[in-house]
Amino acid sequence: MTKRDRSQSRDHADEDITTEAELIFVERQFPIVLRIPLIVGMVLILVGLVPWSIATANAYEWQPQSITWLIVWSLILVAYWAYHFIGWYFSVLILTEEELTRITQKGFFRRTVQSLTLNNIQSVNYTVPGMQAALFHFGDIKIETLSGSGHLRIKTMHKPARLQAEILEAVQAYSSTDRDTLVYDTQDD
Repeated sequence: MTKRDRSQSRDHADEDITTEAELIFVERQFPIVLRIPLIVGMVLILVGLVPWSIATANAYEWQPQSITWLIVWSLILVAYWAYHFIGWYFSVLILTEEELTRITQKGFFRRTVQSLTLNNIQSVNYTVPGMQAALFHFGDIKIETLSGSGHLRIKTMHKPARLQAEILEAVQAYSSTDRDTLVYDTQDD
């Protein structure tokens, strides 16, 4: 085998390895999970405005310091909201034709990735936990595995019935293919 033949065979092997699975969906949590940081931020705005309003109303000599306080407080508030927004925006559930991946982002630097192959999924259940969830069409999804390694619980997903149906359809399609089946030759030599 020549050098050229080996390089061509490696190119074909690389093509087989880099075959990507078809993406079915990418979903984020329902944005209602940002309501607590929004409410806390609004309270922080009110607390931050107290020294400024007192200094401005009474024309105290520390009014310039209160404006500096207001600017610093605003920067802290923006950082607080950015921390929670980044955590929500980069936390996703990804379903491909081969696996289910959950990426959870906490703040700026902490990320957790959990993957399940579709042949390892035993059941997919969902719960709509209350009136608010029913009104806004969000709920929790619980995925149980065959391996006994526990379950994957994903909270506050939009339209959990649709997600459950799509995951189960992908599991069914994955199990009906010949990807994991082994063929044994039963003929005697």
